[in-house]
Amino acid sequence: RKVADVLADAAEKGVKNAVIVSSNFSEVGEEGARLERRVADIANRAGITIVGPNTMGIYSKTSSLCCLGAPVFPLKGGVGFVSQSGNLGVQLMTWGYRKGVGFSRFIGSGNAANTDISDWLEYLGEDPETETIILYIEGVKDGRKFLEVARRITPRKPVIALKAGKGRQGQRAVLSHSGSLAGPYELFRGAMEQAGIIEAETTEELVDLAAAFASLPVPRGSRTAVMTLGGGWGVAAADYFDREGLEMAVLPGEVIEELDRYLPAFWSRRNPVDIVGNVQRSNHFRVIDALARCPEVDMVISMGTLMGRDFWLENMFKTAVRPFLNMLFRRTRLLPFFQLSIWKGFRESLRKHGGRTREGSGGIDPTETLQWTDLAVVRRIKRLMREEGKPIIAVAVNEGERSASFRMRDSGVFTASTPERAVRVAGKLAGYSRWLREGGGGEAGTLGAEGTP
Repeated sequence: RKVADVLADAAEKGVKNAVIVSSNFSEVGEEGARLERRVADIANRAGITIVGPNTMGIYSKTSSLCCLGAPVFPLKGGVGFVSQSGNLGVQLMTWGYRKGVGFSRFIGSGNAANTDISDWLEYLGEDPETETIILYIEGVKDGRKFLEVARRITPRKPVIALKAGKGRQGQRAVLSHSGSLAGPYELFRGAMEQAGIIEAETTEELVDLAAAFASLPVPRGSRTAVMTLGGGWGVAAADYFDREGLEMAVLPGEVIEELDRYLPAFWSRRNPVDIVGNVQRSNHFRVIDALARCPEVDMVISMGTLMGRDFWLENMFKTAVRPFLNMLFRRTRLLPFFQLSIWKGFRESLRKHGGRTREGSGGIDPTETLQWTDLAVVRRIKRLMREEGKPIIAVAVNEGERSASFRMRDSGVFTASTPERAVRVAGKLAGYSRWLREGGGGEAGTLGAEGTP
């Protein structure tokens, strides 16, 4: 009741926008619904746009406005987010921070007293700061309006939605949470497909897809090449291709011949490309280059290129070096002294003792250690995506690489945590591309990472 009185006072003073954080409205029953209608009537008569009630607030990149009911400070970027759950929304922005997802706007629509999610979708569709839109939907007041708005936006901007209330128990939870009536899920899902909305099935996938569509170009098709440091990972990825609507790209003879120059004679000579533990880092990059530049390939999934070197050095010290030093001290009461003089006089000493040149040794090129960094991988992938306009998805298949992916949040390169999730993201990219080609009003390859076609 106090909210209605405060809003009436605000209307007299000419206020045109209000964020109502308070709950205890339509989500609790008929009495709360009557109070919410009273608040909406006051706002409508005064021309006030309401966010809420029952919300966690709003965020805007351009004005650095962070009016949220939680200590969350999103990265700035091009993702606009409308969530009918404010708490879930701010939590997902925190997850997004770890994945490098930057946000342009956040609207916790809550109970949507005098606005609907369609209104906010339309606003983000026209917002020049927003390039990708994600939605958490519990219910829609006007389904026809929502789909008409979405249909106008999706040819220009990807719209990704997570629909809650898929089952009976979820629908009951939605009613008690935001007061929304969740209709039949299958009907809503079919309508989303027709409107070109990309569906996320879980909260984690919603963040994954936001990161992917914000940083990757849209492919021209579904033909996908897989590069892996071990054959098993390639099989794990290939298992999901049919399910996600992907096609294993057939490599032409000239690409096979090119890869023959970089890989051992016993490599599979087909896609997935297992580089069979090749230790020359430059060969990893040559393989990625060849696959990305192949005209028969629309996307590349790369597993084993991110090493998380800092993680492994730290882990090696904790699990091997430090226990060894402790054991040595216990037995001898001595601690070793290490002198690192790898460069000073190192080359001359090798020559004095008959060391061969780099070209004649047949071993690892020492200068390649500089390429065993995640930064080198990021730079190569970004350059290839800029030049070829094709998405390249790097997969972190161990804890070191996952730690590295968190430190890559400013790199603009999408990282998947498993082969299955990489294929899932690739499938969503290919599905959106297919929708654009088959009448979505856009053209694959025209949306995506900065600088790509």
